[in-house]
Amino acid sequence: MPVSVSKKASANVSTLQHIKNGLHLRDIFGNEDGGPPFTFGIATITKHDSGATAHKLPYNLYIIVTEGEISMGDDAKPGDISVLKPGDVARVDKGTILTCFSPTSGKAYYVGQHEFGSDQKKHLV
Repeated sequence: MPVSVSKKASANVSTLQHIKNGLHLRDIFGNEDGGPPFTFGIATITKHDSGATAHKLPYNLYIIVTEGEISMGDDAKPGDISVLKPGDVARVDKGTILTCFSPTSGKAYYVGQHEFGSDQKKHLV
């Protein structure tokens, strides 16, 4: 069984895809062997004058914050915002309209049940 390595993945933020309002993502590893979709990646978010980014997730998502702070909420629960700081982990269920922003900036790793390299902009609401 091979071992794959991505050195300094968190330092290589220049290759992240801009999604919207200061949110950037990049898939690092995925299940490319024809098995069920499973992708691991990095996200950064910075304070943005246009506010939060909302997207409807067609898959389950897990997030672990590594730097700064990331605020997120479920549009089904207006005003119920969670502020995640380094070491905090969140699970977001499929079908959730997730709104995320940062009053400053934050970095996180994520694991999602989506195809490696898929266009995440198509899920914006």
